[in-house]
Amino acid sequence: MIQGLNTRTRYVRIGKFKIGIKETVERGGRKIDKPVALDYFRIEGSAQPVQAIHGEKPAQVLVYLPDNLSEATWDPYYKRYARSGLLCRGDGIVGQEVQADGSLKQRDCAERGCPFAQPSKKGDRLEAPQCRPIGILSFKVVGVPSAGVYQIDIKGMSAVSRADSYLRQLQQAAGGDLTGVPFLLTVSVSRGKDGFPTSRIELRDAPETLQALKDPWKRHAAGAATQRVRGFVITDAEGRLIASPEIPVEENVEVRARYALLLNEAIEKHYILGGSVEKYYQVLRTLERMSEAEASEAYGRLKDYVDELEATQNDPVALHGEVDQRYAGFAFKHLEPADYQALGIEEPDEPGSLTRLEARRAVAYLYEQRKNREAA
Repeated sequence: MIQGLNTRTRYVRIGKFKIGIKETVERGGRKIDKPVALDYFRIEGSAQPVQAIHGEKPAQVLVYLPDNLSEATWDPYYKRYARSGLLCRGDGIVGQEVQADGSLKQRDCAERGCPFAQPSKKGDRLEAPQCRPIGILSFKVVGVPSAGVYQIDIKGMSAVSRADSYLRQLQQAAGGDLTGVPFLLTVSVSRGKDGFPTSRIELRDAPETLQALKDPWKRHAAGAATQRVRGFVITDAEGRLIASPEIPVEENVEVRARYALLLNEAIEKHYILGGSVEKYYQVLRTLERMSEAEASEAYGRLKDYVDELEATQNDPVALHGEVDQRYAGFAFKHLEPADYQALGIEEPDEPGSLTRLEARRAVAYLYEQRKNREAA
């Protein structure tokens, strides 16, 4: 289902339930984003209809599935993501990893020792695994008329296991068909194993659940609209995922794929720098919003820029415009002799002696160093 250029059905998502938020705090004279566990659902997207029924900070919501249990409504797998999409999905034994050509290759999953599913050490710190159990629940909220569904990500083996057990037992109690049976989705805050507050998601019966199990007429009509989409992945030559947008079936994905590949190459070669990198990564994550004509025009502009830069990359910046000279001046001001050595660039006597490519590589190097300091 994740494989390149395949067709699947999914529900239209109109909102997402979240159980955490990031707050900016000051530590050691610098500002950092600190995750905070919530005892209510924070809703991104179509929040107002839910809040009109359950209040501004709902801790429990009456929901139901628009269809019986399937991957469209409940999707529990081990999952590993990159910035732009899903890299691998597995059942604990066998994983399906995206390859450079968009195909899938089997690999050992968590229970067979996949290194991505194990904690790793970073200095004295133990880093969480890159791959972990995540179940995506797609549901409708009782009393909220809508053609689409809300979603929530349930993370961690314990939480996924609790949710899966409840859904399967409820399906059995409902005679094998869970469609339209209401149940409660709740969140509360408790202490985790590390002693820090953590949000806990629970699925449980409501009085309406028992009524629906006794009387099929108490179930809610499904009526959730679906859209046919063609999911595809775009990877670079080394198999790293660049983008995984979903495009309507009738549209041609090739021009968007060419644009994504060229854009990723330009970022990796440091032709695009600083804050613009994140802006362009956002473009890669939202290619489905770009029409074929827009993608074609954007590709043309980027291709002209890349071709011109590659043809003149060894020119001294003094021969070029203000942007190049600004990059060179910034690098000349901040680089130390050891930095030039690390970059493999001969230390210049003046900023204008740096080539266009050297100036860009130097700025990218300084930007990465600053990010590492902020992270530390």
